[in-house]
Amino acid sequence: MSGINRGKLGHGPRLTEAQPLLDLGISVEQLSFDVEDCWSFWHSLCPKSKHLDGLVNSESFWQKIPQYYFTWKSIQAILENPQSVYIDVASTTNSPYQQIVNLLAKTTNIYTQDLIFPPGIHDRQIGGSAAELPLPDASVDAMTLHCAFEHFEGDADTGFVREAGRVLRPGGRVCIVPLYLGEYAFVLCDPAWAFNLCVSPDTIIHFLPRWGERHGRFYSPETLLQRIVEPSKAAGRTVRVIHFTNITELDPDCYTHFGLILEKSL
Repeated sequence: MSGINRGKLGHGPRLTEAQPLLDLGISVEQLSFDVEDCWSFWHSLCPKSKHLDGLVNSESFWQKIPQYYFTWKSIQAILENPQSVYIDVASTTNSPYQQIVNLLAKTTNIYTQDLIFPPGIHDRQIGGSAAELPLPDASVDAMTLHCAFEHFEGDADTGFVREAGRVLRPGGRVCIVPLYLGEYAFVLCDPAWAFNLCVSPDTIIHFLPRWGERHGRFYSPETLLQRIVEPSKAAGRTVRVIHFTNITELDPDCYTHFGLILEKSL
């Protein structure tokens, strides 16, 4: 792999506090999870789905529960409208979150988008890059990304937030969790999957053997501002960085310290 000499070994330094963002003028909302309600939300779903019930005891699935709780609470009111259009971005057909939305939403206009699907729209699947969605302007009400945005290589991250500004209807919302932040900008990479990795020449790479993923982007406060916040505002959207202040109450190792909401004004 080109650039391997500029790599470092192991996890990079994650950012868990909001002050460096605030120092740059990035607005941050502090959110404290209602831990009891979070678990009640999940356990209310389990009797309705054998798949969801079976996941409760699977290794590391507890990491997803606060993510799903947060995004559902964020888009619930939008999906009360039977005409709303929702897309689970960079997801798969067997996504647990798809089942949650199918169980709880009033709308049936529910789609899954991913690179692995054939290009275009086929029934409820949307194929191709999330930065180039085959959708009309102002045609989507809500989108979610769970453990997905960090895998967008090259300029696909900035491309997606601009594209979201195009396809969202007024009042529409995008929820991204986790938003991975580092003390400096870096990409986490399993060296076994590093062939043709799309990174800029000055990118710091942290190699994590046996991680099983080729690209996990961690923004510094500066690159978050440049790549996400400023392009989002230029596309006419409100940017809300969410800091989950008590996430480790769910588990000491929980990594969802930040999330991101992009909204299109009415």
